[in-house]
Amino acid sequence: MSTWNLRAAPIIAAIIIFLVGCTSAPGSATFAAAAKPEMQDITVAAIPASDLAGLYVAVDKGLFAQQGLQVRIRKIPSSQSVIAAQLKGQVDISAGSYVPYIAAQAAGARFRILAEASTLRPDTRALVVPAHSGITTIAGLVGKKIGVNGTNSIGTLLISALLQENGISPKKVDLVTDNEGFPAMPGQLQSGEWQAAFLAEPYVTIAGEQYGDEILADLDQGATANFPIDGYVATRAWAQQHPKTVAAFVRAIEEGQAIAATAAPAAVGTADQLPPMVTGVMALPDFPVGPVDEKRIQREATVMLQFGTLGQQYATEVEQGTLVSSMIGLAAAP
Repeated sequence: MSTWNLRAAPIIAAIIIFLVGCTSAPGSATFAAAAKPEMQDITVAAIPASDLAGLYVAVDKGLFAQQGLQVRIRKIPSSQSVIAAQLKGQVDISAGSYVPYIAAQAAGARFRILAEASTLRPDTRALVVPAHSGITTIAGLVGKKIGVNGTNSIGTLLISALLQENGISPKKVDLVTDNEGFPAMPGQLQSGEWQAAFLAEPYVTIAGEQYGDEILADLDQGATANFPIDGYVATRAWAQQHPKTVAAFVRAIEEGQAIAATAAPAAVGTADQLPPMVTGVMALPDFPVGPVDEKRIQREATVMLQFGTLGQQYATEVEQGTLVSSMIGLAAAP
């Protein structure tokens, strides 16, 4: 063998190895080494609702595992209930309403919205009353108790908007938090402790199927029609410390979101042990795909300010858009 061949052999071998690595499938060892998340085991605190079908689909289909993640879902009654634990580092990512996170951001906490989960569609969030209830109109709610999964979450905002748009002050109803959240609320409504309940799917359907409850008002209307509901949120510090973990999580969620409309019934049914008679007829929200839409989230902050779930002292930040932009993408950096 010539001197040239002896010198060239290692170089050629290195080139071949490089080319093989570049053409390997995304699941190969080369890809895994390059994209390996800083954390493989993460906890996602999530409300049990069809709005988060993208998350449940990603678990059910093994999409997180394909990205090198093991996701443990911790079910919570509302995103409001987990903020304190998240700020202490006890929860990695929260999946639920934006409302308490926008309020916390305004008050000085620092969060980042990683991905969107859902936007309203008809009957996916509703006010429900028992069968044969004497309440037949929105006006009939005056002086009554309404069960909610979190008093400073999306239910507060949607109910406030509904009441004010019907000429009723939200102060004329009493919002009562059920600490067990949506799964317990259809049954609790029967006890008479409250006269109406704020429910999400599939619990709107469960209330009707199991108890004969009726929808008093679909909350996909007026100022909150097609409204952004839930998203995936981490503290800014956690997101900055784990950029590859965030990227892997978002990739899996995006895949889950893309097929959620068709895969949701099976995934939600498995996650919450629900029968096909419920999951087969439950209403589904829209499942946004792609980068977080700042304009869509800005709409939430604007309506929060309009209906009093965000104080007027934050009006300038809301109107200039700086409050929401501080929670999204590169704007969330210090």
